[in-house]
Amino acid sequence: MSTFLTYVILFFFLCKTGATKDQQKKRLLLNDPDVLSDRLGRLESLVNKLEGTVSRLTKSQKTSSTYIRWGKQMCPGNDSLLYTGFIGGGYFDELGSAADAVCLPPNPDFTKTTPYRSSYVGHMYGTEFETNFFGPKSFDEDVPCSVCEIQDGTQTIMIPGKNTCFNGWHVKYKGNLGSGYYGQKAATTFICIDESPDYLMSGESNTNGKVIFEVIAKCGALPCPPYHEGYPLTCVVCAK
Repeated sequence: MSTFLTYVILFFFLCKTGATKDQQKKRLLLNDPDVLSDRLGRLESLVNKLEGTVSRLTKSQKTSSTYIRWGKQMCPGNDSLLYTGFIGGGYFDELGSAADAVCLPPNPDFTKTTPYRSSYVGHMYGTEFETNFFGPKSFDEDVPCSVCEIQDGTQTIMIPGKNTCFNGWHVKYKGNLGSGYYGQKAATTFICIDESPDYLMSGESNTNGKVIFEVIAKCGALPCPPYHEGYPLTCVVCAK
């Protein structure tokens, strides 16, 4: 689109510069080096200005994207850390618990500053690993998270069952798929836990809340192969 615009502007420039009275009275000699040099110089100057305009417009239209790095207190590479906090969610054994996990900030704001006395509310708990699968002695450890702003792309995707990205995408982080235990009452969602998770300080006590287990493949409607019964599933977060 920008190349087409450049040609249009150059066309009108040539028409304008060729329509002056002096030049209408004078035949342009294509083999006159002075005339050609003058025209080429002005064209080069115009092209440089157009390239600068296109560059500024491109930069002004640049957008960014965010993603959550579950289980870590930092962002990978050159991505900006918006905040690091705590994975929050519903209690594992409550029927009405919210299914999704959220990344809670460390500095919450409140508009009401007295406890709300009602049984008709939702609950927000912290989150802990319920097995040692995710890292050394991860059982009962409370789990952090980070919200990251991407600097080298505008799209992100979490791919379950992969630890590499497809062509045209690059890895932000990789790890293991996590969810709640299938026999518990509360519904959960799948999240990608970093392959080398951090733990929150003094968070090793067994307080439950939202809990995370590894996710394994179950053959049947899920084709095996390529999947395998009982294999824990990996995951990767990709960007472009």
